Amino acid sequence: MRTGNIPVWDAGQENPKKRINEVHLKGKGNVMRDQETGGVPYFSAEQIAEGTWMIRSAFTADTPSLCYLLEGRDYALLIDTMMGWGNLKAFCETLTDLPVRLVNTHVHPDHTGGNFHFDLCYMHYRDIPYFQQSLGYSRQEVFEQARAEALPEYRERMVMDDNFRDALPMRVFPLCDGDVFDLGGRIIRVLECPGHTPGSIVLLDPAVRFAYTGDACNGNTLLEFANSMPVSVYMQSLLQLRTHLGEFDRMYGGHEIFGADLVDEAIETVAKVLAGTDDRVETEGMFGQPVRYAARRVENGYARVDGKHFNMSYVPERVWGSFPEKQRITLDLPPMA
Repeated sequence: MRTGNIPVWDAGQENPKKRINEVHLKGKGNVMRDQETGGVPYFSAEQIAEGTWMIRSAFTADTPSLCYLLEGRDYALLIDTMMGWGNLKAFCETLTDLPVRLVNTHVHPDHTGGNFHFDLCYMHYRDIPYFQQSLGYSRQEVFEQARAEALPEYRERMVMDDNFRDALPMRVFPLCDGDVFDLGGRIIRVLECPGHTPGSIVLLDPAVRFAYTGDACNGNTLLEFANSMPVSVYMQSLLQLRTHLGEFDRMYGGHEIFGADLVDEAIETVAKVLAGTDDRVETEGMFGQPVRYAARRVENGYARVDGKHFNMSYVPERVWGSFPEKQRITLDLPPMA
């Protein structure tokens, strides 16, 4: 979970910003950069592969997160929903004529905030209880938050309309490691990757050689939350992810885009934490709690001083630990094909 500009680079290279290009709408015969609702462009999109779009916020200076829309022959799959600032479902319908299903990479609100324009979502079973606990905030709160982050030219145009929804209970169906979404001619496979949250997942898309990683592995991987996994458990997740490196070249995350070689950087960095030989930088976490960063960062900046890209916050008391017992989920999983 991180806000700010979206870096796009391959590990070991310079980090040029990736420009958000215009999107050619399938079957519409025109070009679209964003969708305006009442004069406010809540979203913009870039086509990053055939039938594949990266979506970001367009009315704020910095996008709080990224999400992805994938088309198959039978339906489209939306990966995450950002903050809930705008009607993402309606925006997706400008990109595809297919029905859209929703899957979340993990439970945090900068990835699930827009869920409430949809009838149901899929989520790893370990994160479902935390999603249920997060419900109850109002559309008024979402609107005020969005308005506070809007660029000045859009702030006064915003009204509390159907672009904002209350966070009410919705149908959530559990995912497990190895589950498959068959979009019709395009298979998306679920790989569990606990660490950032107990139910973090990576979605493998071998047809275009992408992995959609949420917050599972990036330049600011946060293992500092109360429900984050011990560092030793996270290492097992990374080693499992590494066994799939032959299936993807790019990691399209919730905040950043990297080459697949970031996984090896992550394993190297986490190994140092487990050995007690990392930089052990003491600082404050997102909520003011004491945490450590594995690698030293530039002063008043985000980048590592050694030029590498993976970094991680963690709690010293939770470096070593075992995986918690699996929660029992009684919901039935409907067919995903």
